[in-house]
Amino acid sequence: MKIEKRTEPLRIVRGNQKVPGVLFGKTITPVSIQIDEKDLHELVKAYGYTTTFKVKLGKETHLVYIKEIQYDVLNHSRFLNVKLLKVSAGDTIKTSVPIHILGREEIERPGVIIQEVSAAIDVEYPVDKALTHIEVNLSGKKVGDTIHVKDLKLPEFLILHDDPNKILVIISEMTYVEEEETEEEEISETPEKEKVKEKEE
Repeated sequence: MKIEKRTEPLRIVRGNQKVPGVLFGKTITPVSIQIDEKDLHELVKAYGYTTTFKVKLGKETHLVYIKEIQYDVLNHSRFLNVKLLKVSAGDTIKTSVPIHILGREEIERPGVIIQEVSAAIDVEYPVDKALTHIEVNLSGKKVGDTIHVKDLKLPEFLILHDDPNKILVIISEMTYVEEEETEEEEISETPEKEKVKEKEE
């Protein structure tokens, strides 16, 4: 992926359908950059925030990953800024990795709810490991079960930076509450006009 050094004001860069940003890391002086907005969308789709890839700036190639992206509040598909962190062999990536639920079809049925409480886990792992997601397997689980971070079988190379007791998924059964029938108010057989007349008498 080719990126460019930014030399123009932000307004002009964004007007040219490019996203301003910065390339930084332990072995490089921070550089203001710009990336074609379409190319950045493809990068996010392919690598997300969890996998490294190579970018070319001038004559130099850098191994990086997306550290952070700032989105437009009113239009979440529009990027305002991007931070690329350069890494080297032996470095680690510290990020939030999304969870993917497996075995859902074994449990899901009318009346059963699979509630995803947490969508990601904070972890750290070597840059040479491509980790796009963490699997949460529901096979063998039943209604009433709760899956915590500590219940997962994580790869040996993974360093956990999250609460082991954090709840990821809850399997519960939907309950229906029947409304109590209220007795209808008894209607007096004596018409209102007759009541008034009796009172006057």
